[in-house]
Amino acid sequence: VVDRVADDPRFRSDYAVLYDIRGARYTAQLDDGDEFASALRRREAEFQGRFALVVPQSLHVLARLFCALAKAAGVDRMGCFTDMEQALAWCRDLPKPPAA
Repeated sequence: VVDRVADDPRFRSDYAVLYDIRGARYTAQLDDGDEFASALRRREAEFQGRFALVVPQSLHVLARLFCALAKAAGVDRMGCFTDMEQALAWCRDLPKPPAA
């Protein structure tokens, strides 16, 4: 999905990405987290905004692991949530530039 979003001509690198998989059927594979983090790192130039995963409670621990793997790979703009409103608020709460 990271590659499909980055390749969409309507997408801009500073857009926040909110990926809602609360209703998806997902069976985790052992290398999913590493592949996800690798894709984000490989496409880092296309993802300068925040990347939020919204997951059902049953996948929250796994999503947190994905966030940790992404951070370890050098991508620190990813968060995971079980609540859509919290995810939207986090995406809107962009870091402020340092005061001069």
